[in-house]
Amino acid sequence: MDLAIESTGLRKEFGLVNKLVAVESLDLKIEKGHIYGFIGPNGAGKSTTIKMLAGAIKPTSGGARILGYEVGSTEAKSHVGYSPEHPNFYSMTAFDFLVYNARICGVPGGEAKERAEHLLKWIGLEGSRDRNAKNFSAGMKQKLSLAQSLIHNPDILILDEPTANLDPIGRFDVLERIRVLAKKENKTVFVSSHILDELEKVVDSVTIINKGKVIIQTGMNDLRKRFSTNRFIVDTSDNEGYVKKISGMSGVQKAWINHERKIEANVSKPEAFKSKLFAMFRGKEKDLLEFYPFRMSLENIFLNIMGRENHDK
Repeated sequence: MDLAIESTGLRKEFGLVNKLVAVESLDLKIEKGHIYGFIGPNGAGKSTTIKMLAGAIKPTSGGARILGYEVGSTEAKSHVGYSPEHPNFYSMTAFDFLVYNARICGVPGGEAKERAEHLLKWIGLEGSRDRNAKNFSAGMKQKLSLAQSLIHNPDILILDEPTANLDPIGRFDVLERIRVLAKKENKTVFVSSHILDELEKVVDSVTIINKGKVIIQTGMNDLRKRFSTNRFIVDTSDNEGYVKKISGMSGVQKAWINHERKIEANVSKPEAFKSKLFAMFRGKEKDLLEFYPFRMSLENIFLNIMGRENHDK
């Protein structure tokens, strides 16, 4: 694989006497050009991992590389744009703040100003160009932080809750801008968010962690396939009547009328269920209006995995 981010045995402890293990032996493989969702319950180690990958804090042991460079090195940092969960700013105008950060990153003066103007417009803050960023609302700070992460045109974006302080329209707008930018400029995005139904719309792959360890890391299509292959939606001309027939089929674990007034069925053998269902409607094809695999949401998958994790422990 052509990796943008790779970690092996990444570990972070806090405290000298009563040690707190925030991240324990974390292994990641993040491919170039993909948008990765990084999710887990509160206290799972997401922000600590992100800070280590961005070079903001050092790991206790293990290691990670950014495009082959050791995390924390000047070379690694030059390829990363980082937006923290709780951004704060100097007492500077939004425009001056972006130019200042661009210059620190080695962007020439003229180009720095051009990029600052472009990013303020891109994120919807051009009207606040000359306002003191320190006095911005939480949502505006979040947007300016995202613009700052892009000021030196990095290959990799590491974003910690980039939509946390935005309203629903603002969250959708920011995530869609990130998605379009990543695809257009082939950037790698590693993004943490607790708003899973919105994150699901933009990510290609997902890494789920709990208690500092990776629980699952895979593509979204594969994840849905794992959790949706044994459930189906059936819509007929008489769902009340057909749900009883489907419930009585061998291999059907449970069948019920869902909130959309369609039949939902959990089965043990998907292929056998399909064959039996089609046989049931042979000669009565008009009665079968819809039939398709159930598509489980990322939020439901996450809750399923976390429930199983807690049960196993």
